[in-house]
Amino acid sequence: MKHLKILADDVTGAADTAARCRQFGLPATIFLDVPALPLPPGALAFTSDSRHLPPEEAAQRSRAVAVSIPATDARWYKKIDSTLRGNIGSEVDALLDLLDEPSAVVCPTFPAHDRGLIDGYLTAPGFVSRDVHLPSLLCRQSRHPVGAIALPDVRGGKLAAHMQRLQQEMAGGTHSRRFVLVADALTDDDLDSVVQAQQEALPDALLCGSAGLAGALARRIGPQAGLPQASSADLSNTREIPPKIRTALLIMGSGSRSAHRQIAFLLDSGSTSQAGEKSRRNAPHLSVSRLLVSPQTDLDAVAVLDPAQTVWLLQQPLPEPGAVLEGEDARRRADNLASIGAAAFDRRRPDLLVLVGGDTAMQILKRLGVGRLTVERELLPGMPLCSAVINGRPALISIKPGDFGGRDTLLELLTVAG
Repeated sequence: MKHLKILADDVTGAADTAARCRQFGLPATIFLDVPALPLPPGALAFTSDSRHLPPEEAAQRSRAVAVSIPATDARWYKKIDSTLRGNIGSEVDALLDLLDEPSAVVCPTFPAHDRGLIDGYLTAPGFVSRDVHLPSLLCRQSRHPVGAIALPDVRGGKLAAHMQRLQQEMAGGTHSRRFVLVADALTDDDLDSVVQAQQEALPDALLCGSAGLAGALARRIGPQAGLPQASSADLSNTREIPPKIRTALLIMGSGSRSAHRQIAFLLDSGSTSQAGEKSRRNAPHLSVSRLLVSPQTDLDAVAVLDPAQTVWLLQQPLPEPGAVLEGEDARRRADNLASIGAAAFDRRRPDLLVLVGGDTAMQILKRLGVGRLTVERELLPGMPLCSAVINGRPALISIKPGDFGGRDTLLELLTVAG
């Protein structure tokens, strides 16, 4: 096997999964366009950019992207959101149909960001217990029967045998009936157990999950399947600071409150006020020049950004309570922010471009003509440092999901990067 092919529904999902694969030994590349042969080795992450679409259109888009990818000796992985946004069931169905696989094993757990599944219910920061029940969600979204594997069975030492029993029950004694299994997990050890049991009991099943499950898969299948491994020197000292990073352009398109708390903490880190002193006491200082971008903001507005500051920040205002954060209106706002961001990039030529939020990242990368990113290393869990070419010049880019991390994550990301 030469490749692990990853299909996500947005570019941040492709990026966080590729970052985990890179961290656990696989070379990793993120594609925004249909790649040309020859393909690079290792993990190949693609996006259908379909999260905002209705279910049927999302399934069609996912299938079209998968069909367009050159055929190679590969294993597929369906990336889903760790907070279960998007059209999970319809997109899993589409990939099962295309690959003619008999089943899917689904687990969205990402322990590095406190995302887990217990009794089928999502556990994540900001989610009230029993808000989202994944087996019920998939029963509504998928055409196939759905079964659940509880945490005691995951940890009981006989998970492969349990999966085989469920297969016999759900397939109805035939091998033609597809089914979906949802597995509880809270820790990386749980994820390792799910991957091992799937390989033993359901070797042809499609694994579907967050970057957490992809990391467990990369740790296990890389050496087994002969996938090319990144050198130990490449993976050592992941917090070594590249000396050439001195300026950064941070483009914040996410509407999540978590992301906006991170912006507030970043701004406070550079504040000289007494109120900011306590939070800055053990944090590095980064000077920030900020521009709030509204739908009325034009390209000339970037002239207000101060070239003497380390970080230029383009930010959409915090959405009103109850505002819809995905859909066509959000895409239009992201497109406007991307046009302002491209103007800021041309003016500054930053050493590091940081993109927060899937719609924003997709739009700005397209405007800058980026079709491929090579993952150099994982800066923080699920947050890669990538190299690309923009206007014939090398560039460093980091992509971050909006709701990943605590209040200091953006500051830490910028600090680790340089």
